[in-house]
Amino acid sequence: MNASDFFSLLRDWSRAGHLALQTSRESLDYEALLARVNVRAELLAAHRAHVTASLMDNGADWIVHDLACLQAGVVHVPLPLFFTPGQWRETLDAAGVNTVVGPSSIQPMLHAFGFELAETLPDRLTLFRRPNQAAPLLHRTAKITFTSGSTGSPKGVCLGAAEMLAVAASLAAATRPLGIRRHLTALPLPVLLENIAGVYSPLMEGAAIMTRPLIETGLQGSSRFDPAIFHAALTGAAAQSVIVLPQMLRVYTGWLQATGASAPSELRLMAVGGAAVGADLLASARAQGLPAYEGYGLSEACSVQTLNLPGADCPGSAGYPLPHARLRVTTDGEIEVAGTHALGYLGAQTAFRQWLPTGDLGWLDEAGFLHIHGRKKNLLITGFGRNVS
Repeated sequence: MNASDFFSLLRDWSRAGHLALQTSRESLDYEALLARVNVRAELLAAHRAHVTASLMDNGADWIVHDLACLQAGVVHVPLPLFFTPGQWRETLDAAGVNTVVGPSSIQPMLHAFGFELAETLPDRLTLFRRPNQAAPLLHRTAKITFTSGSTGSPKGVCLGAAEMLAVAASLAAATRPLGIRRHLTALPLPVLLENIAGVYSPLMEGAAIMTRPLIETGLQGSSRFDPAIFHAALTGAAAQSVIVLPQMLRVYTGWLQATGASAPSELRLMAVGGAAVGADLLASARAQGLPAYEGYGLSEACSVQTLNLPGADCPGSAGYPLPHARLRVTTDGEIEVAGTHALGYLGAQTAFRQWLPTGDLGWLDEAGFLHIHGRKKNLLITGFGRNVS
């Protein structure tokens, strides 16, 4: 599926009047969402945006900006809020960003980076612009996602639209039997997993995205989580699916146990990824009524590759390969993936080869489920998905 096919699907007459996006302040049906996307795409064109960054909290504006970039063929660089100013500057320069959309409060910082205020937007947002910056991007780059990095310098991964949408379509097909109509975005939207599985995939299914500022879903910074706020967000949105990190699942499960609160009755899928989960944690979560299922993916492979699901579940494994994914294990035990991987790293002269080494060690069992038992490199991944060398 390419971007044109994706937007044709969103414009289908069968979507008329159906809820597409809901925040704590407004609700947009598919027609209203696409109208807002068109306005943002025209704005980007008017300001000759070639590579645009977003520095925004979770909400409608982030999703509109991302979809507008996809529609207009503008490279989107989503900046995580938990980056330091030095990391923001480094990513802006490395990607050749010439426009940024974010709150007016960041004007002094962006001015120091060479940006000037170009236009004031609704909801206290501002578009900043600087002269075009030369940056060699790989052909077909539609988005550059920056990993958390095992050092102080995040690594940019160049992604193609067709590959991202293929993963989203694969997820949509795999989860279709669950009949999910409302997904709550609980992870930061710049995290590729939430972007693809929590935005593109629900929209493909004609479902609704329930999005809130991160503080209203319990996540603060990169490693602070309030389970009571998260519970209120789930129940308030009547969410049927949500994506969490292992440490979020651990804390929320413990909170349910300690308080005696009931798991949200509407919830049908709580996908867990970003780091190893473990059969014990899954068992504890399910004992509290949480439909927790582990998956596996990486930015270099356009996110999700395997996922456990009701009816196709092996607790303790990383899941069964999704329709788009091909996996193999080398003679020394390293997992390699093929099918829909990223184009390559920002600044690299060559694209990734067909089979992409993941750096993870594991095996495929007789039923085809992936099991991971370690890293080939000296790298730890915390329960909040951060990489530590």
